[in-house]
Amino acid sequence: MRLTRRGWNNVIIIGVLVFIAVIQLPELIRTPLITPIAPVPSSTVIPLFAQDRLIQQLLLPAIIFQQTDTGWKSQPVVSFDIATFITRWQTLEGTLVSAQQLASLKSQLIAPRTIEVWLVGYSQPQRITAYQFPSFWLFNNGSGQWLAVTVDANFLFPPLSSKI
Repeated sequence: MRLTRRGWNNVIIIGVLVFIAVIQLPELIRTPLITPIAPVPSSTVIPLFAQDRLIQQLLLPAIIFQQTDTGWKSQPVVSFDIATFITRWQTLEGTLVSAQQLASLKSQLIAPRTIEVWLVGYSQPQRITAYQFPSFWLFNNGSGQWLAVTVDANFLFPPLSSKI
């Protein structure tokens, strides 16, 4: 049996399709068998403040920041951009600390820093307790949640001579 030109074209086309199928076959078999790796739930990283809450006044151990009609003011006066600094606090996020992790850290919870944050539309401040560890900060956000935040100390508590 002799093949015509059209017959050979069909043989070549079928051969190329078989070759492509052989190349793709391992991937087609492997894909349904692979169990997807579950991503880390985003609920473990939570903000320190709710999205709808805006800072009106921030009282740190050494500095007080207050929003006025003309902008942000500080007592004592600082040389850095206060609005940027407040935005850092406003958008601060941390990893939720479990009860077991907190229990293992209890013995190291010394020298707390208390921060008062007055929020727009609220009559009481949100009191935050912070503990500094060598590689992270541990925050109690006032709602019973503990957050681990990895930032430099000057990022949150600037020295008075700072130019952040």
